[in-house]
Amino acid sequence: MIYHEDKPSSMAFPIIVILIAMIAIVGSLALSSDHQTTTRVWVPSSSAGP
Repeated sequence: MIYHEDKPSSMAFPIIVILIAMIAIVGSLALSSDHQTTTRVWVPSSSAGP
């Protein structure tokens, strides 16, 4: 007698991967928005003008 195994839905894997990717993107955006650093540029006083 041959028993047929139930195969998992083929749509479950791509949906899980997409959800994990969306969570990773939102998490990285949330982490990067908290740390706002100011950019400092050094301008020599001799180049400011005569």
